[in-house]
Amino acid sequence: MKAITTVALMAMLVASGLAEDDDEVSIGDFAGGVLGKSAIITGRNTAVISDGKFIYSNGRGFATSGGYYGASGKQVFGNGKLVVKSGSFFYGSSSSWKNGNSYFDGTKSSWITGRQRISD
Repeated sequence: MKAITTVALMAMLVASGLAEDDDEVSIGDFAGGVLGKSAIITGRNTAVISDGKFIYSNGRGFATSGGYYGASGKQVFGNGKLVVKSGSFFYGSSSSWKNGNSYFDGTKSSWITGRQRISD
């Protein structure tokens, strides 16, 4: 019985580790967690946010109609912002919490429509 419990616990730990996001901020996380805007993911590296601005990710940062944001691992910086992702929480010059495809900053929520990661 103890072996079954240990195996079940190990499976849960592995599954939770696989459910964690990569060491980078996705385009959906950028829109919802950094900008605080709802977005539609339109392609692997592109999205349109709720105020009509476009986002393009080149793997090193995010180009938007409103300016460029650099990215290094779980940090995003630019246009007077510095936001760090830690699990489901985004903090820094702004803060928000992620639950599935929704982001909440304490006063308003935003939604990401489409797959946050689109593979070839």
